[in-house]
Amino acid sequence: MFNANFRHVLFEQIEKIEVNLRCRLANYFSTKYGVLGYSDASNFDDPSFHEMFLQDIKDEIKRNSRAPFIRNFVNYYENGTVPFYALVEILSFGELSKLFKNMHNVDKKAIASTYNVGYTYFESWIESISYVRNICAHYGRLYNAKLTKTPKLYQQYREKGISNIRIFGVLCCLKHLLPPDEHWIGFVEALNSLFIKYPHVKKETMSFPENWEEILSGSTK
Repeated sequence: MFNANFRHVLFEQIEKIEVNLRCRLANYFSTKYGVLGYSDASNFDDPSFHEMFLQDIKDEIKRNSRAPFIRNFVNYYENGTVPFYALVEILSFGELSKLFKNMHNVDKKAIASTYNVGYTYFESWIESISYVRNICAHYGRLYNAKLTKTPKLYQQYREKGISNIRIFGVLCCLKHLLPPDEHWIGFVEALNSLFIKYPHVKKETMSFPENWEEILSGSTK
């Protein structure tokens, strides 16, 4: 029951990051390369990945062919090509993560800088968050689980003994990507309520330190 409730409150936070990333990727990439720039392999690092990416796009467009905005572009725009700002709406978080990973470093830096995060950290964070998002979506286990896709943690967290293979490491990354507003504070409070409701849960198996509330609620600077 703890695991199910934990997934629920965490998914809400991940969803915010996913929606925000779609917006920032679409705005940046479309402005620099044009709304059809995704079709040009030279705008990416790995041509072989780009070829697979284009095939994934075709599959997603076919899968979402009944969506009104997709049908509109396919039927009424030249060559039926879907512009990037619309395309990102049907890409999964995992596909967005892979897209970011194959962008040129200068572009990664530009996007990551809007979050005040170095691009090597940001790249690992969104890959790991995407992985956790899928665990939540498919009713998987977060409690006492070792993560396959792990985030690169800041030294300040490693020095506290926080492990990047446990879920608390991902929560530390979320903290840096979400505004420290009442919604985030509400998330921290919801976590605390879950620990109170389920007293037998062992927080340390998820790498939660004793002062976990202070870490998640404190300044990111």
